Amino acid sequence: MTTYIYDPVIHMTVKEHFPELFDHFGPLGWLWIKAQIWQESRFDPVAVSPVGAMGLMQIMPGTAAELGLSNPFSPVQSIKGGVRYLATQYRKLAEIPPYGSRLRLAFASYNGDRGYVNVALALARKGEGLPFGFHAWRKAGSLPGVWQTWQQASRFLADPDCLARGRRPDHEQMTDYVQRIEARAQHYLREHAAKGAGA
Repeated sequence: MTTYIYDPVIHMTVKEHFPELFDHFGPLGWLWIKAQIWQESRFDPVAVSPVGAMGLMQIMPGTAAELGLSNPFSPVQSIKGGVRYLATQYRKLAEIPPYGSRLRLAFASYNGDRGYVNVALALARKGEGLPFGFHAWRKAGSLPGVWQTWQQASRFLADPDCLARGRRPDHEQMTDYVQRIEARAQHYLREHAAKGAGA
C-alpha cells in the first residue's frame, strides 16, 4: 500500500502537537514520525502486536486510555496519540542538548520504557564521575558531558545495573528500534531530496 496518504495527517499533527520537530530538525522533521510509523506497524492501521499494542503507532491499551483515544485503530487518533506521547518523552529530556540524541532517547523511551532510559543516563553520568541522581546533578551545577549523547547513554541500557522496578530492559530491541527508525527517516529524506531535484 502507498504510505503517502498519511503524510498530510502526520505533518498537521506534528505542527500542532510536536512543533519541536520542525524547530530542531527543519521543515522535513515530520518524516521522523513517518519513519516511526513504518517501524511500528508498516502502516497497517489495524495491526495488533503480541502484547496488545494497537494501530499505526502501536499504542498500548493503558496508554490509549491515558491519551483519551476512543479508537486506537483510527489512523488519525493513533497518529495524534503517538505524536503527543513521543513529544512528552522528548520534552522531559531537556537535559540532553543535542537534539538528535534527545530524539533517539525519546524513541527508546517510547519503545522500551522511560524508566530504563533514566537509569541509563544516570549510569552514564556516574561513569564520568558526575552525580548519579538527576537532582544531585542539578545541584552540582548541571555539568555537561558525553553522557548526554545517544551513543554514550545507549550503551548503558545493556549495563547489568540498568534496572527499573527490578527488571532489565530489552536493550537490543530498544537500540535496534532507534536504528531502524533512523535508517527509514534517512530513506524518506533522500526521497524528498530526489523529488526536489526533479528526479
